[in-house]
Amino acid sequence: MGSLASKSKLSPEDVSFLTENTQYSSQEVLDWFSTFKRDCPSGKLGPDQFIKMYSKFFPSGNSESFCEHVFRIFDTDKNGVIDFKEFLLAIDVSSGSTPQKKLEWAFKMYDVNGNGVITRDEMKEVVGAMFKMQFKQGAVKDLQAKIAEKSAQIFSAMDSNKDGIITQEEFMMACTQDRQIMDLMSG
Repeated sequence: MGSLASKSKLSPEDVSFLTENTQYSSQEVLDWFSTFKRDCPSGKLGPDQFIKMYSKFFPSGNSESFCEHVFRIFDTDKNGVIDFKEFLLAIDVSSGSTPQKKLEWAFKMYDVNGNGVITRDEMKEVVGAMFKMQFKQGAVKDLQAKIAEKSAQIFSAMDSNKDGIITQEEFMMACTQDRQIMDLMSG
């Protein structure tokens, strides 16, 4: 993916690839690229810069640990930076893609180590990151207990065969078939 990292312009092939693989028109791709290059002149978005940008959306909470999970998913080639192609593909999935694609993206966020399943610890880690992002430290009484309770509820509801792990299939099925799970996941 890193081939776009140092380019100051997008090639016609890059534009074509992104219009075919996202919801964006050629002009929208070029507009996104212009904004990305303005904010990231090097063409590479590092974790610290990503966290700084993202935390503006959640000024009252601590979004750093949540941002680390989002960054991990955006950085598809795992080289420690997000280039424009990775950025736009991820923005597309997280903002306007099909519900199926959004759920696949969400599963990847919960599957912290990328081994294809979600463990109780991974669920607790991501739920904790989301809680910390939403609430100021000390704003919620006994935050750690609430994180443990919420993550245990979600995990129990999703682990349909009760084997102690959640597969992508269980995750997708739980999210699409049970409104209560979706409510639990969104806070």
